[in-house]
Amino acid sequence: LLISAPATAASRPGKEVRINTENLAKLPIQDQQRVLEIKDRLDVLIATDRSTFTAPQRAELRDELNGLKHEMKQYNRNGNVIYISTGGLIIIILLLIILL
Repeated sequence: LLISAPATAASRPGKEVRINTENLAKLPIQDQQRVLEIKDRLDVLIATDRSTFTAPQRAELRDELNGLKHEMKQYNRNGNVIYISTGGLIIIILLLIILL
C-alpha cells in the first residue's frame, strides 16, 4: 500500500512511509490502528518545513521522530510492517544535519 504525503506539502520522491499490508493484517486490531496513527504522524513530520524552526523546536521534532522510530521497531519484531524508504531516511538525516 503506497500512500502519498499530505496535501499540505508537495510529494517528494524518496520520502514516503509504506505499510506492508500482509504483515499489518496479522496484528491485533488495536495495534493496526496504532500503526496507522504512527504512519500518519510520520507523513506529517516528513512533510514539515523545518527551515523556520528554532533549535529547541528542531530538537523536539527530532525526539518525536526517534520515539516513533523506536515504536515502529516494536511492531516490526516479527516482520516488516512499517518502514521509511532508504532515500527518505537519508534525506531526513541530511536535513537534520544541515539545520543543526
